[in-house]
Amino acid sequence: MEIESFKLPALEALAKIIGNRYTGSEISEMFRKVGFQEIVHDGGTKWRFVYSSLEDLQKQKHGPFNVFKIIEQLCDPQEYFSLPELHLIICEQVNGILRFYGLRVGADGKISKTVEKSTTHKKTILENEKIFEDRKFHLKVVQHGRKLFVEENYFHAVFECCKVYDKNVAITSQIQDHGASLMSRVFSLSGTLKLNSQMTETEKNEQEGVMHLSMGLMRAVRNPQSHEPALDWPITKEDALDLLSFISFLFRKLDKSIYFNNDARS
Repeated sequence: MEIESFKLPALEALAKIIGNRYTGSEISEMFRKVGFQEIVHDGGTKWRFVYSSLEDLQKQKHGPFNVFKIIEQLCDPQEYFSLPELHLIICEQVNGILRFYGLRVGADGKISKTVEKSTTHKKTILENEKIFEDRKFHLKVVQHGRKLFVEENYFHAVFECCKVYDKNVAITSQIQDHGASLMSRVFSLSGTLKLNSQMTETEKNEQEGVMHLSMGLMRAVRNPQSHEPALDWPITKEDALDLLSFISFLFRKLDKSIYFNNDARS
């Protein structure tokens, strides 16, 4: 049975189910039962440990089939002799993930293919391609966000574009910093990137406005995304489109900026 690799949000969701189901020692035992005895819980946050382990397993030779083995162990009915209701709940939660891959786990704990991937899902992919193209995003947003957005991975589409904007501002300004601190230093009236001549009040307002907008992007979007899992900080399709448009706007401002080293002229 040929299957595609699981996307990171799917692995994260699965890790949370496992983390809620088992204690730390039981997680180690689960991995041992399916042949990964080298994976032993390190005492840290359970779901984060499982998430990292699943990601590593999927990168190995058998890829998603390694994850298959974990899922089938998790859903094995013999693990729930005294808890049949919990078995049904776990299987239902897992199937909520597998349905995006045209798969399901049965009452016997085995994974099988459904007849076909949801036609609704395929339709969404086509719609997302058109919606994304219609927005005429900045090239950097297209390069780093298009594939993720089209595949309904809205959280990571926005996060990747935030990181790229942050990196490009640092490169263009020749300042080794990041986040809101970088934006404050770079786009302030005394910063190294000039959007205009700063001769009039309007021009100064534009300069400082872009500074505050860039700082806001870092604090309100990039920082929460870098610290919170996707399931705890979801982004809708509509929010993703608006945020990607906002990032595109800032990229275009950055493209028009001129490097100006005050220290070199003093």
